[in-house]
Amino acid sequence: MTGGAILVAGAGGAVGFEIVRALRGRGCDVIATYRTSRDGLPARLAALGARVEQWDLSDLDRGRALMTEADTAIFTPILTVAEQAAALAPGKRLLFFSSNNVAIDDKAPIYARLREAEARVRKAAPDAVILRPTMIYGYPGDGNMSVLMGAMRRIPVTPIIGAGRALQQPVFYQDVADIAASLIAKGSAHGIVTVAGPAPMRQAELYREVRAVTGAKTVIAPIPAPIAGAAARLASLVRLPTPLSLAQIARADQDKTPAGETVILGDTALAAGLRDLAAALDGARGGA
Repeated sequence: MTGGAILVAGAGGAVGFEIVRALRGRGCDVIATYRTSRDGLPARLAALGARVEQWDLSDLDRGRALMTEADTAIFTPILTVAEQAAALAPGKRLLFFSSNNVAIDDKAPIYARLREAEARVRKAAPDAVILRPTMIYGYPGDGNMSVLMGAMRRIPVTPIIGAGRALQQPVFYQDVADIAASLIAKGSAHGIVTVAGPAPMRQAELYREVRAVTGAKTVIAPIPAPIAGAAARLASLVRLPTPLSLAQIARADQDKTPAGETVILGDTALAAGLRDLAAALDGARGGA
């Protein structure tokens, strides 16, 4: 285990907060930073036993000062935002977040930019860990499963783009946090590490699992990707919002299982993670 403090940037996010919790559970000294203040956030981080600081990653001078007090750091904002931090602490162990889609989608501009950012980070910090998670889910606002759950509860027909045969391997957000904390605390890994859920699942089966957990009566209706793409292009011409981008539609029938030489699987089964998410969404609605 590392001996000095571990800085966690982005500790105000769901994954970052869980990384702080996981590191503190291992007895690590943690400096938890957040960009945007929210009610109760500093107090919740402090309750975990972390030292709490507000820091915007664009403030490089502040970053250098914080890194003088830390031996290692985990940057949870996506790599295209966090890559400049690689130059803040020469020789120190760093961990960054990228995406498994970098390895499976070589056409989408967003992943081309991530790929370029990965190359720059590996040049600036050769011993850094670059984490490539598959689809992260499990907390309200995760941008995928929580959206799907909400839609299934509201509408009688839920479209699924493509044939529904493409493999997915979503990973529960707390598993991602535990793996990131373990990698940086043990100090043994470097290079690109892919993180995924325990087992692959067909897209159609995944939708059925979500429906079962929510208790929704919605009908799952496949829509061929070419038709969905044409509709999305038409919507963009008249400036109507669409739930999926053209790039997402184009890879609807593409497997999204973990790619790479080093793959670490989380322990949380999809059904269990979905139940936790459904309970969290119900709690959020009750609180509202």
